[in-house]
Amino acid sequence: ETAEAMFKTGRYLYVTFMCQQSLEKLLKAIVIKFKSTAPPYSHNLRRLAEIAGIDKKMKFEQINFLDDLTPFCVAVRYPAYKEKMAKIATSDVSNHYLKQTKELFQWLSNLMK
Repeated sequence: ETAEAMFKTGRYLYVTFMCQQSLEKLLKAIVIKFKSTAPPYSHNLRRLAEIAGIDKKMKFEQINFLDDLTPFCVAVRYPAYKEKMAKIATSDVSNHYLKQTKELFQWLSNLMK
């Protein structure tokens, strides 16, 4: 919901950040569920999927999306990096990431059932 609200107001960098955060939190929940251990302090989405043991179930495109989205975890936290990433997070890119995040979030949520 927050990412959608950010998109409506044209805050595209924050759309990508919220997408990354939502998948990170869900992947960490999956680590806890399937591994019965605390997740690592990591923002690397692919690594979290690997630790959870779900990476082999994922499509190549899903893994690539995790790789594409991971850098946005620090995009709003560091001014120099923020400027660089803001140029990447256009309306089209953030809209695409938002749609991809919704699809992957649903797929990952189904693993939790």
